[in-house]
Amino acid sequence: MKYLYVILIVSILLSSCQKEEIKIGTNVSETFYVENKKASMRVLVEGNTTSKTVLLFVHGGPGSSSYFYNSDYISQHIEDKYAVAYWDQRNAGASQGNNNGDNLNLPTMTEDLKKVIHVLKHRYGSDISVFLLAHSFGGILSTSFITKEDNQNLIKGWIVCSASHNYPLNDRLTRDALVNHANQELVLGNHVNEWQEILNFCNNLPTGTLSLKKADQLNDYATDAEEYFSEVVPFSIMDVIKANAIKQNYAVTSTFLNHRYSQNADIQDELRTYDFTEKLSNVTIPVMTLYGKYDFVCPPALGNNILDNVSSTETFSHLLPNSGHTGMYQDQELFCQRVNEFIEQFKP
Repeated sequence: MKYLYVILIVSILLSSCQKEEIKIGTNVSETFYVENKKASMRVLVEGNTTSKTVLLFVHGGPGSSSYFYNSDYISQHIEDKYAVAYWDQRNAGASQGNNNGDNLNLPTMTEDLKKVIHVLKHRYGSDISVFLLAHSFGGILSTSFITKEDNQNLIKGWIVCSASHNYPLNDRLTRDALVNHANQELVLGNHVNEWQEILNFCNNLPTGTLSLKKADQLNDYATDAEEYFSEVVPFSIMDVIKANAIKQNYAVTSTFLNHRYSQNADIQDELRTYDFTEKLSNVTIPVMTLYGKYDFVCPPALGNNILDNVSSTETFSHLLPNSGHTGMYQDQELFCQRVNEFIEQFKP
């Protein structure tokens, strides 16, 4: 029994000392976790790590998941060329740790993003090219990161897809877009009851920064509005979950509980006041914006505001003609084409 105990201890010590195998190949799929301030954040890297180029998704939320961007189409049309890193932020997706509410804030999440990039460079080489692709809430998180100190030197380019960098401006632009389209659609007699309800709500909104309750209701109307246009490709997040939960091993319980917690956390109120427009002048790296023509959650005018204020000499703007807020699904071919063109132009 004594010898069995010794063998067990030695086995544990040897296994704990084994160096993790980091896969370099054209069809890699590996998961690791990045630790920071009591959070253990899941990162799934898939695709071509021999390319020395990584596209890092900065997902929406807070409290959503990068699971939802890992589509078959992206696997076939981006991962074949580059590696794609699907990072679950703290209190999101399959990330672990307790609720840790004191650290669920934008400054800490900005630190998280920087640490994720450092870990990617440690694993796959300090010379890899990292591109950020920010969606929705990921816009304000990536803007916070890029405009801080010399962080932008860690990446080669910034892709902004239907994302926000300024919440008060976002609310005003959403309201204006809804009012303009409501007036047009009412004249045409399209979805009259729905558009009249939206118009009444928008016309009764107070001036200034909206409360969280009012902003959430505005966001709900913005989400519904894209469904009233026949040009928009229908999209359902529940359909994505049903189709991929088993195939991609979604951590369904964790994802649900993280989302529920984050949606009711203090960060939701804190974000209402964030405005990074003035700090955009610090940005000098290449920037590309991709916005859905019928996105009312993050209207295309947000992208215009970004490009009008950065100091970058290389800027690009593209409208996704059949999209609302999820262009990576609703205009997936054009989305992947533009992303690949941008990366190809600015990777070494």
